[in-house]
Amino acid sequence: MAKSKKGGFFSRSFSLPSSRVRKGQRIERNIEERQEEEEEEIDEKELHNVLRMIKTLAVNAKKDFKKKKVYRYYCEEMIDRWIPDLKRLLRIRSREERRHREEADAQRENDRRETQRELRNFSKGYDNKRNRTDEVAALKNKHEDELVRQKKEHDDVMTALKREHQKEMDRLLAEKEKLLTRLSQTAGDKLRENNPNFSDLSDPYRPTKLSEMFSELYDNQWTDAMEILEADRQEKRAVETLLNILMKCFELCKESSESQLSSLRDACCGNVKNDKDNDLVKSAKKAKEMRREMATWTLNESRIYHALWEKLEESFGKDDVEKCKLYIQKCVQCCWFMCVQDPALQLTVWTIGTKMDGYNMKSFTKNGQYVDFSVWPALYLHKDGPLLSKGIVQGTNQATV
Repeated sequence: MAKSKKGGFFSRSFSLPSSRVRKGQRIERNIEERQEEEEEEIDEKELHNVLRMIKTLAVNAKKDFKKKKVYRYYCEEMIDRWIPDLKRLLRIRSREERRHREEADAQRENDRRETQRELRNFSKGYDNKRNRTDEVAALKNKHEDELVRQKKEHDDVMTALKREHQKEMDRLLAEKEKLLTRLSQTAGDKLRENNPNFSDLSDPYRPTKLSEMFSELYDNQWTDAMEILEADRQEKRAVETLLNILMKCFELCKESSESQLSSLRDACCGNVKNDKDNDLVKSAKKAKEMRREMATWTLNESRIYHALWEKLEESFGKDDVEKCKLYIQKCVQCCWFMCVQDPALQLTVWTIGTKMDGYNMKSFTKNGQYVDFSVWPALYLHKDGPLLSKGIVQGTNQATV
């Protein structure tokens, strides 16, 4: 091979491989892979580099051939490495390579067509799915609007029905309460009618309250009046005076209350004498209720109190009545409320020599087997009725005095 001029196309700028490379190390090169299309142009710079390497290999191998005899080895290595690239750049292919190329092109074409077909199918399916989704969304919106409208109508109807039902329930409950009140009142009236064991708990002057008032009269006003009368008379005489005043007040109040009841009955039903007449029975019952309801007014506003006071002055004298004024006022009040009850309460005193009874009596200052004199009467719910308050007596062991 002739030597080229310095600076020519084939220059000697590359040196032979070193001894380290000949012993086993390979020259590492990075060759970019080119597309193998038929229309690809030849890369002149890369072709120039390949030819330069081949020329360098040949020149250096010739110089080194006599020393190490590795020319063939390097030639084969360079041929195996660079010939395929040269063939590719020069568009030189064998029949087998062309056949593989055609098969590869056919496979790529088939893959491309298959991909396009699958893409068209996918696009079609996607469009169908999107259309169905839109249709479902439209139907859903339509049905939701209809459901909302129907639910609103249902709620309005249920609200109206509940309101009407509540009104009806309130009306029925009110009517029930009214009927129960009437029934309770009627039952209470029937229990209390001719049955003094039952009383109206709302009445401030019911028998139990009157019993308390009667006991307070003895504890307070009777004690004060007793101190006044004992200043000019003996204890027994003072006790008898106060007891007689009380019993006289009860007698006068009973007469006045019966007279008032008769007047009220006559005012309600006239001079009807047939006791079996239902109107008369109802009128009598109503008259008793009116007498009890107007008891307070009778004492405060009517002339009955003054009439009672005048009769007491006639019986006991004006002097004793004035001394026991507060006591008499309280006696009249208690006795009047006792007499307007239906039936009237009952006061009982015991005569001298009556045997002591621990159930109905209690001792004043002395105990004994017999009664010496009565100090305070016993109070009963009605004649021969249950005891409300015990009487007070002075005891003695002698049967008669």
